[in-house]
Amino acid sequence: MQMQQLRYFLEIAKEKNISAAAKNLYLSQPSLSQQIMKLEQELEVPLLIRHSKSVSLTDAGEQFAHHAQRILGGVDQLTELMHKQSILEAGTLRIGLLWIAGYTNLLKILSDYHCLHPNLNYSFSVNGSAHLQQFLLERKIHAAFLIGTEEQLEQEPDLAYCKIQEDFYSVIISRQHPLASRKIISVEDLKDDPIIMPSPASVFRKSLDRIFEEHNIVPNILCETSQSDMVIQLAAQNLGIGFSSKGIAASMQDGTFNILPFENRLHRSIYYVTLKELLDYPSIRSFTRYVKRYQLERKPL
Repeated sequence: MQMQQLRYFLEIAKEKNISAAAKNLYLSQPSLSQQIMKLEQELEVPLLIRHSKSVSLTDAGEQFAHHAQRILGGVDQLTELMHKQSILEAGTLRIGLLWIAGYTNLLKILSDYHCLHPNLNYSFSVNGSAHLQQFLLERKIHAAFLIGTEEQLEQEPDLAYCKIQEDFYSVIISRQHPLASRKIISVEDLKDDPIIMPSPASVFRKSLDRIFEEHNIVPNILCETSQSDMVIQLAAQNLGIGFSSKGIAASMQDGTFNILPFENRLHRSIYYVTLKELLDYPSIRSFTRYVKRYQLERKPL
């Protein structure tokens, strides 16, 4: 049974005449009659009672017409829905966001894109980079903004990515601290002070641990957190020395702390990451192109 045969039969049921139906369908009368006969043979039940100048429906034909109408109506609705998906009038976009998204221009990207495509269904998951990447690999989200390295992302062959921000980690220190007047902070300067260390799961923590190890220093860890606002607040109260992205720290500057360069220059890169298999999915293809345009135009994040 073919969808085309359903449409042919419904046209005959409407016209009660095979010749009139054939004319409407731009078919020859014998060709249309043959299609309906094949359908009846396949179903092993007559659908039409053929009169000299018209046709009527058998009981089976009445039931067939009723269900065929519902099936074709559903197909038409599905076709329309898929068309809306293709032109971004419908569809879903599940995006992973970093905890620090509010301190960057990532939300501006989402806001601007939402203005262009308000009929998409948006869903945001907020978490750390490691969790967001795992969500992506588990197909729980479509794309994510996360902090990482190219070497790390290359290890996952399913991922497509592009760098959208480059920043550096700086030392955050209270203006009351004796080191606050320094021009630059070395790892040796930190050996006697409580340190607010990044979360053990963060990419930055691994780099920082390596630096301390290379200098044979065991840091006096006050706490472990990658929550930028908490790091900065603790440091500002002179409870410890912390680390933060220079850009984020500058956005939170209130005069109670200094942002000093770290002698061991450590990059902090934000990547846009999605799954290669989703690059042909209309909403992901569109959003990925949009994010890349931001990157090419060098808009600040």
